[in-house]
Amino acid sequence: MNLEKFKLECKELNPEVIVQKNIIEGSSYFFEEIETGEEFDFKKCLSESLNVHYRDLIIVGSAKLGFSIKPDKANNSFYEYKEFDQDYKVDNNKNKSDIDVAIISEKLFDLLLLNLYKQSDCYRSNELVWGDRSSFAKYILKGWFRPDFMPLDFKISPSTAPVIKEFEKKYRRCINIGIYKSWFYFESYHKNNIYNIQLNNIANGQNI
Repeated sequence: MNLEKFKLECKELNPEVIVQKNIIEGSSYFFEEIETGEEFDFKKCLSESLNVHYRDLIIVGSAKLGFSIKPDKANNSFYEYKEFDQDYKVDNNKNKSDIDVAIISEKLFDLLLLNLYKQSDCYRSNELVWGDRSSFAKYILKGWFRPDFMPLDFKISPSTAPVIKEFEKKYRRCINIGIYKSWFYFESYHKNNIYNIQLNNIANGQNI
């Protein structure tokens, strides 16, 4: 995805169209420019390990677009549109950009929530070391199961961890997955993000 084209579309199109055209559809930057032709095998192996359909997986983030559309952490009104692997290119001691994968599956979402409920003794267990319990709850309410906020010893699937580990070794970068309960929640999150970009540009008088 060309950055200037994306900025132009943010000016001309509504968020729903931008999300569907550029995030849901279209090729992924990482598998077009860096690991050419490997997207099918990557998604197929990961989907089989999670027992979900191949079409339930979407590459998102800068690995999808080639640049980040997250606001700056210190200044939410500033969008740097940092290119994929930009930090690593500037300083080889820094990590390469992650590959973020969204999984849209109500079945998997509900199963994981049920398993966590049982394992945590109705969320009362003090034995589990949570990554971030409050953030986990916040995202669950948004229909998004964030593994990075779960208890540290909770496994999504016994067969998934080795698959991710193998691809992380191969690509020499982290792979993150997030499970959405439905397309509604997935699209809502990304549409809100695009909408915020549009509002931000209007507020700052930017002719994007």
